[in-house]
Amino acid sequence: ASACMSFVLASSPALLLVLIDANGFRTAWRMMAVALIVVAAIVLVLFRVSPETSGLVIDGGTPEATTPASADGTADPAGTAEHRTPAVVGTDDDLTRDEAVRDVRFWAITLPVAALAATGTALTFHIVDFGAELGLTDDEVVRIFVPIAIVSVPMSFLGGWLVDVISPLVIAGLMAAAQIVMYFSVARIDETMWIVVTVAAWGIAQGCFSPLTSAAVPRLFGRRHLGAISGIQMSALVIGSAIGPALFALVESIAGSYEAALWVSMSMPAAGLVLTVLRRPSSSGAG
Repeated sequence: ASACMSFVLASSPALLLVLIDANGFRTAWRMMAVALIVVAAIVLVLFRVSPETSGLVIDGGTPEATTPASADGTADPAGTAEHRTPAVVGTDDDLTRDEAVRDVRFWAITLPVAALAATGTALTFHIVDFGAELGLTDDEVVRIFVPIAIVSVPMSFLGGWLVDVISPLVIAGLMAAAQIVMYFSVARIDETMWIVVTVAAWGIAQGCFSPLTSAAVPRLFGRRHLGAISGIQMSALVIGSAIGPALFALVESIAGSYEAALWVSMSMPAAGLVLTVLRRPSSSGAG
């Protein structure tokens, strides 16, 4: 799932440019609307709240056998009672939303993904104008997104494996460091060497995105309050995506260059990198 998400995020600018060139932006917009309807239908049919609600435990196991209770509280071996014990998700040691937000580890994994959401969206929104600033045509500047997608897919597989065997904070640190390199090099993609550096750094950062927005939260804070904690992280991503393009436009109008906006944007992954070093688990936590 992470690999698919990383590939789509990285390749979408090139794909959308092809659709726009083929039959205008309105057709591309309508095709995306149809795709969303299809996705919504799939979600409605297949979505499940947790493995426990489907009679399973994590990684394909089966729960221990339990005897359901009948309406009068007595045992119901036949399993015909309508009132059954609700599935228990997570443990009592899992952090609540408020505890997670006060934990530096939460911001260590959230700041890098919020930064990429902001800057990645901003670069995508302004990519044609950004390329013109560097003397590149539309096709030349958009062409870098395809190799970025190719790099991000194996990185997503690697990140998905690593998040189960090492601390997610290490992955967050790698993502933050890759972004810092990317923000510096992308302003120089009119030179071949810097194209290679940008593709590698952006692909690595993009590949780390999905593990940090999926497996990292339950790994660090448990699953009992996963929705509430992930909701805060997702809010940060949405806010970043909204602010990023506006920030780039504002800085470019003041400084006359998008490079200045990249320097400003570098502060967020840099802060995330610092937090991965200063990480301190809270007094209670999942892991």
